[in-house]
Parts: sequence; structure tokens; C-alpha cells
Amino acid sequence: MDFTRFAKLVGSNARKARWRARLTQEEAAAEALTFRLLAALERGGGNPTLRTLFLLAQKYGVSVADLVTVAGQPVLDEPLYAAKVEQPERRKPSQRVRRPAR
Repeated sequence: MDFTRFAKLVGSNARKARWRARLTQEEAAAEALTFRLLAALERGGGNPTLRTLFLLAQKYGVSVADLVTVAGQPVLDEPLYAAKVEQPERRKPSQRVRRPAR
């Protein structure tokens, strides 16, 4: 799934959460962002900050995960907050794994 498709699905989740909370775009945007930015987000445009997602989730009575979880994306068996993991070994700068160019 590419980012454009993901953004549209997140926008759809945001719209559904707003409808579930029985809020207009104007009411929902009042504290978190402008009406135009909320409208763009619901259409799949823009790139909301974590703060924006947090404020919208609070306003709608859902979690941030509810807003960003979309069908077709893998889901972990155990949520990250509950996972017992260890920090990887530190490497010298010359041993760092380089990401491929985009």
C-alpha cells in the first residue's frame, strides 16, 4: 500500500470517528486545527502531526490507533506497549546498516 492510499484510509477513519461523535467539521476543528485542514485530512490530503491526531482522537472519544489502523496493513500479535524487547547492540558508525536510496 502506498502513502496516498494510506492517507485516504486514515482520512476516512477520521471522518467516521467524527460522524460517530456527531460533530460537524467546524465543531471538530475548533480546538485541534482549522476547518480547511480537517476537510483536507478527511479527503486524504495533508500529513497530520501526532498532536493533531491526539487532539482529534480525544475529541472523538477514540484512540489514535483507531484513526490510523487500516485494513490491509499487518497487525502485531502483541501490542508494542506490552512487548518485552531488548535494545539492539550498539554499532560503530562504520558498521551501520545503510538504507537503500529512494
